[in-house]
Amino acid sequence: MGLSGWLLRAAAVRPRVLVVTALYGTRVRLAVEAEAARRGWLQARSPAEASVVVVCGSPDATLAEAIDVVWSELPVPRALVHLEDPAETEAAFDRATATLSDEPAQRHDAETRHPWRPDIPDHGIPDHGIPDHGIPDHGIPDHGIPDHGIPDHGGMDHGGMDHGGMDHGGMDHGGMGGHEHHMMGSPSGLKMADRGDDRDGLKLDRLHIPLGPILTDWPTGLVIHTVMQGDVIQHAQVSPAHGHGTPFWHEPWLSPARVTRGEAERRTAAAHLDSLTRLLGVAGWPGAAREAARLRDRTLAGASVQRPYARFARRVGRSTILAWMLKDIGVIDDHERGRDALDRARWWLARAGRAVAAMDDPAPLEGGEGPTSPLPAVLPELLEGAELAAARLIVASLDPDVELAHG
Repeated sequence: MGLSGWLLRAAAVRPRVLVVTALYGTRVRLAVEAEAARRGWLQARSPAEASVVVVCGSPDATLAEAIDVVWSELPVPRALVHLEDPAETEAAFDRATATLSDEPAQRHDAETRHPWRPDIPDHGIPDHGIPDHGIPDHGIPDHGIPDHGIPDHGGMDHGGMDHGGMDHGGMDHGGMGGHEHHMMGSPSGLKMADRGDDRDGLKLDRLHIPLGPILTDWPTGLVIHTVMQGDVIQHAQVSPAHGHGTPFWHEPWLSPARVTRGEAERRTAAAHLDSLTRLLGVAGWPGAAREAARLRDRTLAGASVQRPYARFARRVGRSTILAWMLKDIGVIDDHERGRDALDRARWWLARAGRAVAAMDDPAPLEGGEGPTSPLPAVLPELLEGAELAAARLIVASLDPDVELAHG
């Protein structure tokens, strides 16, 4: 076996996975994330890290174009999986592993660079002004928590937080650096900048940058078109995806079959753990994000999670640094869930805890509604004037469910 073959086989052992979810593809996404965790595959923080791209559900035209752009720029070795049936996840992952370690297939891929969709001719990506899907690395600094003299807390234990995996100095918010998503036909992959007054009255370049739809720890189907000066969002316009289907998190309340209250509470607990997974990932605490995802998956599988959830809730709820990061972020007048991102995170923890305690309730489900998080009309107002890192935290703390809002 030659060196190339050995390297390909080594790369296939523990690849990094970029999960792209179409509207109403939540069930497939959850199966994919659970299978990746079972195999020890890591989540790619940006497309540049990915060697496996998994498309969950049926993408609309906008998302399909974004996938084409990302896939066309991925270096080999690479493999692409398109799933619409969660039952096929394990077999699809096996095929991806075989593709990554197949030296002739990877050489052919490098020479031909086929787009992912079979209906697109093999001419690369056409130059039709395809929008930039993600956060390009074109003069925008790597914004974790902005470096204004705030120390890097490294591995310090503040309130039980595992800071060995929490990056405060250079937090990677789902691909904000390290990979360029080119807009075809524009210099350096971006529209030409224009000039405008910033908040200090200075004339600065303004860049038109869409956030989404392909970002790590980003709500499915959400695109926010922004006008930015430096790292500050001057204008934001929300553009949700469109489609038809049943919102996954709301299924028990929409089912004509008899559903117990415990089944509904189990779905509620998993929904809030899913939201916490994204928020903790954006906040740069990958260890806690993985634990939230494990609890979510066990909850959906019907396991009892009361004790591990209690430990998780204490660890996250008592974290002083997480509280410092989220306090006064995304302030809104919400009497039920709180005023800022910190209140919303604590509300998720408390509501998920009550749901976990009631997951075995055999009483029939009568009325009520599921875990609601419709697309907030206040989102553009909250984002305007926010720095990029804060904007990611705002979106994650609201975690708008585009499926539910659209339905």
